[in-house]
Amino acid sequence: MCHPRAVRPTLHPELVLKDAARALGLDQIIDIGGDGWDYDTVTALDTHGRTWIMRAARRNDVVPLLIRENAILPHLEIGLLTPKPEKFGTLENGFPCAAYQYIPAEESSAEIISAEATKLAKALHKLHTTPQEIWINHLPTSPSWQERTRKQLEFTATHVEWPTHVLTKWRELLEVSHLWDSPPVLCHGDLGPPHLLSLDGHLVGIIDFSDLEYAPPFVDFGNLLTGFGKEAMLRVLLAYVALSGDNLETLLAASYGYRELGPMYTAFHGINTDQPEFIEEGLARALEIFNPR
Repeated sequence: MCHPRAVRPTLHPELVLKDAARALGLDQIIDIGGDGWDYDTVTALDTHGRTWIMRAARRNDVVPLLIRENAILPHLEIGLLTPKPEKFGTLENGFPCAAYQYIPAEESSAEIISAEATKLAKALHKLHTTPQEIWINHLPTSPSWQERTRKQLEFTATHVEWPTHVLTKWRELLEVSHLWDSPPVLCHGDLGPPHLLSLDGHLVGIIDFSDLEYAPPFVDFGNLLTGFGKEAMLRVLLAYVALSGDNLETLLAASYGYRELGPMYTAFHGINTDQPEFIEEGLARALEIFNPR
């Protein structure tokens, strides 16, 4: 699910991060910082002058996500640039780190996604049809998305004082089984603006696959809807169903339904990672979406 991203102070000491980067042959340190909420990063040059990004998990719960990326991403081919981890190491505390060559681009706007809708649709179709042997040993395939989401909702209900009408709406929404019965695929899971890269007005890459999941494709389209708006998402979806053969109306309705669940996912993430700001954001967004008129 799309989460707010921010450059944050590192959690690991900078000297520890520098030592780990140098152990990978990245001697010329350019920058050190926190990449969003989950990783500390080092930008550095190798002896050939190539720029690399080294990422180190910030917390214990991120460690398996980085390990999973390291296993899947070297084999992922979607027609756009993606991070290819090539250098692997550990910090002195045992946390893993990995480095990939820097992709020179910036986050995409809704206008770019609209203009490049066909290109993104092709990339998502390739991602969703990635051969199972590439990821099957690294991602759980059960319980189903619907079952997982029900459990997540009830878990948040024990920690967050959701308004009764919001909780009722979500529970009812998750019981509309025909809305959610698209076959599961390999989804990116967090297609927000920082993760879709463009250069000179053209879509060139997708990054941050930490939220990869086996789920119906509406997960990715719901995140596109949240991150880029309905026009951009619909353009991508129209091009996608022409390739996949999915039912447009069903996938569109499920994408909007998924977006309505967004505040719950945000709060769930905050509870799991002990970050109260996410819980507060989820509650505020829920009130904004479901405030009775």
